[in-house]
Amino acid sequence: MNNLRQYLAERFPLGITASHALATSAMLVGIAARNQPLPDRIWSTLGIATTFFFFMLRMRVTDEFKDRSHDDANYPNRPVQLGTITTPQLIALGSFALTAELVVAFMSGYATGNPIAILWHLSILGYSLLTHFEFFAKSFLERHFNIYFLIHQQIFILYPVWVFSIWNTDLNSGTLGAAFAFVLYMSAMEIVRKYEIRRNPDGGIVMDTYLSVWKAGAFWAMLGISALGAILLELLSRNAVHLIIGAITSILMLSARTNSEKVRALVAIGFIVQSGVTLTWP
Repeated sequence: MNNLRQYLAERFPLGITASHALATSAMLVGIAARNQPLPDRIWSTLGIATTFFFFMLRMRVTDEFKDRSHDDANYPNRPVQLGTITTPQLIALGSFALTAELVVAFMSGYATGNPIAILWHLSILGYSLLTHFEFFAKSFLERHFNIYFLIHQQIFILYPVWVFSIWNTDLNSGTLGAAFAFVLYMSAMEIVRKYEIRRNPDGGIVMDTYLSVWKAGAFWAMLGISALGAILLELLSRNAVHLIIGAITSILMLSARTNSEKVRALVAIGFIVQSGVTLTWP
């Protein structure tokens, strides 16, 4: 068990991941069920957050296999490369995550009287399998970083569809705009995840992060998402608090532009606060 804890601490920090899952779910439920009683929204948030948590764990495990040769060459000190965790253990962990993800996803729909919503979650599972196999175009995607990013982020379009089906959400310009805001925020969180410079054992920069490839463009992408996302959420809720949060986040980001760690923290905190407001202040 010590090796599993060591692996999770380095590659899947539970506190950070759980916070991300809760914020993701809170925004989704706040958009999809904004007219429902708050207790119902909170319970739904916990269920969907649990599903998303295990989705991320499953993706973490499958990425260990997908990226094995790249990581062997560039990151020899990671747990898998050092043998801290074995292949059978990874398979067991991934199988557990998949089972938990599907069970809780089904229960999330069943609790609202829409068990058939699991079918939309199965589409998420199917898309994630395509990402594992790099859409059977691995060499092409490796040469086109931007296309790789865009294609992989499309999975988050399916999440609002799934949660809308759980709550039978009425689709209109407001809910669709807010769903687009959600997809944008998830893109920002993906950039946050790799907003750093990584080096291989020879000291060379590994061109697999947004800060390495996009340079200043990565910052401006996150800043633009923070501003546009706030506007789209306000259009749904007519709650000016979203605009205030977006403005404060943007100002603080600009003041901390040269400090990548502070920028990462600000984007993440801004997302969490926006999610909390979306859930609790319809």
